[in-house]
This record gives sequence, C-alpha cells and structure tokens, in this order.
Amino acid sequence: MRGSELSQVQALARQLWPDAGDCDFQGEQLFVWERQTGSLGGFASFAIRPWVDGANSAPCPHVEGWFVEADIRRRGVGRALMVAIEEWCRKHGYLELTSDTLLDNQVSREAHAGIGFLPTEQIQYFKKAIDPDIVDHHSAAVVEPFSGSRSEILSLFSQADDSPSAIASYIELGEVLVARIAGRIVGHVQLVSTGSDWEIKSLAVLDGRQGKGIGSTLVRAALDRAVSAGATSVLTATASADISNLRFYQRLGFRMERIERDAFSAADGYVGLEVDGIPVRDRVWFSMDVSSRP
Repeated sequence: MRGSELSQVQALARQLWPDAGDCDFQGEQLFVWERQTGSLGGFASFAIRPWVDGANSAPCPHVEGWFVEADIRRRGVGRALMVAIEEWCRKHGYLELTSDTLLDNQVSREAHAGIGFLPTEQIQYFKKAIDPDIVDHHSAAVVEPFSGSRSEILSLFSQADDSPSAIASYIELGEVLVARIAGRIVGHVQLVSTGSDWEIKSLAVLDGRQGKGIGSTLVRAALDRAVSAGATSVLTATASADISNLRFYQRLGFRMERIERDAFSAADGYVGLEVDGIPVRDRVWFSMDVSSRP
C-alpha cells in the first residue's frame, strides 16, 4: 500500500468498523485491492502477535482486518488479499496464520472456511465496570439540551478554542447541546442563531472519546435543532491549519464558503499556535443549506 492510499483504506475500514473512527493501523502490515478505476475496493491487514489462542506457534501473524466492498465480493478479491498475506508470512518464516470473527458473523465465518481456515477455540468475553465513572466506550451517546452553568463545561469550550478572551465573548450565547454516556458529559456543541442563518460556534469531544462518532452525532443533532427553529443555512468555521477538522466538516456535507485571513491574531489571544507544523492564522468558513433537510 502506498502512503497516499491510507485515507482510502480508512474509509473502507469505517465500513467494517463503523464505530471505531479512523484507524492508524500502527504496527500492522496492509495489503489493498485496487480497482481498474484506481480506487481501492478492499484491504487486509495483519500484525505479528506474541501469541494467539489456538495457535501452535509463537509469535504468530494474525489477521486484524479483512474487508471487500459488496459489489466485488465473490470474485476472488478476498482470497487474493489473503494469499498475499500468506506469501508474506511464508517468505518471513512463519508457520501459520490466524484470524478471528464474531460467532454470529456467518458471512465472515463462511469466507474464512472457504479459503482454508479451520476453527480453533471458542470463548465468551465478559466485562464488569470497576468504577461507575469508567463507562463502556462503545455505549451510545445521548444528546440533550444543556441547562446548567456553562462554567461547568468550560473545559470543552477551551478544548475547541485556545483563546480565553474569545471564549468569554461568546460562551453564554445561543444554545448548547451535550452528549452524555452513562450520565457523563463527553462532548458539546454550541448553536447561535442570527435569523435564518445559524452558526455552530463551538464543538468538542473529550480526547478519550474522539473517533467514536460522537462529534458527528452532535453536529447532526445541531442541524436538526436549527431546522426545527426555521433555519435555512448553518455555518461553522475552523482554522485552515486543522486538516482533521476540514475533513470532518466536509464529510458531514458542509461546503467551503470563504477564507477569513488573519482571524487568529495575537490581539485576539492566539499566540504562536500551530497544528502539525502549520501556523494557525486563517479561518475557513463552511456552510450547509438545510432548507430542504427533512
């Protein structure tokens, strides 16, 4: 796989693991299937584990992910990806290859059996919360209006904006929705109305909860709230240096509206900021026409 293809593999991985966010595949080897159009239609990843239940050798290569898009399944793509892994393992002196799937995933079980995998051990996993404040990362977030003092969620506003003076100027404006998991606030979105145009002014998800779809859930809830109040357009903005945010909003359907140059100045409380080596200077404004949103 070429480095430039990582984003395509991440898009495929989101179909396989929709709640996992973007995977970085750290410590894994990746093989991809390229369509005639040049886009990717499948991938398989594996890692060398120190040991694997049911294996006769250690360390052992283990398939971590295996996915082929629906329109090209049953055409040998999945088999070809696995053969590529087997050839790599053989070349590097490994004796066996392991994999796993959920017991109720009949399609995956049949696919594994179809290329020669044999079932080994079956186990049942259990869990028990040690502390009520430690919650399941796979629990669904519940979005609801926030009616408390906004000082209680100042840390989320500070996560979204590096300027205390800027935050102070707008923290009490508009409405705030929060996402909760097991009663704990894990994210927020602030909506400010300016007539028929509404703005998503602030959005943040706790660091340990990012990449789980909570930010997308908050934005969609904000869009629904704006539409219910008669909005025809929703605006939002982010630093031009923040590539992850630029991707995030465009994936949700926002379109670039304009560039506000030198929006992040020292006079406004932004001093020496950068993201991945890119100076934080300009602001990118996005908009979404919600007039036809159901």
